[in-house]
Amino acid sequence: MRCKNCGSENDESLYICQNCGSPLYDEEETPEKDLGSTKVFSAQKMPENKPAPVRPEENADDKKKKQTTIIIIVLCVVLVAIIAGTVIAVVAAKNKKSDETSSLTQVSTTMKTTTEPTTNNTVNDVTTEATTTTETTTEATTKEEKLKVTLSFNDNGEVEGDGEYSLGENVTIIARPDDGYTFDGWYDGTTKVSSSEAYTFTITKNVSLKAIFSIYNPEESEVENIGDDED
Repeated sequence: MRCKNCGSENDESLYICQNCGSPLYDEEETPEKDLGSTKVFSAQKMPENKPAPVRPEENADDKKKKQTTIIIIVLCVVLVAIIAGTVIAVVAAKNKKSDETSSLTQVSTTMKTTTEPTTNNTVNDVTTEATTTTETTTEATTKEEKLKVTLSFNDNGEVEGDGEYSLGENVTIIARPDDGYTFDGWYDGTTKVSSSEAYTFTITKNVSLKAIFSIYNPEESEVENIGDDED
């Protein structure tokens, strides 16, 4: 008897394949057989031994998609953690800066309150010192004021001693007549100041004097000398 399941040859007295265990007869075709006093009934049809369903192997694309999804989830978690840490750090820095600014403001206010009177006193001292220095400089300038002596003559001799002098200084001016001329005197305008060729005075203001030279006349000199003798 050939097995319908595996095709193996079996003895006709067998009801089950000796190779695979499948029934050799259908339930309706199974005959009763009398083996002496013992009745043998055909065995019930046993279920076929079907192989367990094999789980199909996962597709390579599906595996790649799963891996990509897992990587994206991990990156999202890391990114969220970084953002949260950055926000916390920024908030902490702002709070710290606010505290430092408040402390600096308090210190600045305290320093201003403490140093303001000293600053005012210092400014007053500096102003007083500057005023004193200005007064001293003005006084020194007045004392060192230069006065000018201007000399002129009428082209018949020469003069010496003009220039700038300090207030209260003694000034000596000299007149030298040319040959054939005699010195007549020092004149301030039309006023004769001195008839001495070497004239010394204390300067208190700007002075402008002119030396007058005259032609020498021996006869006039003799007349003057005779007059002097009669006296």
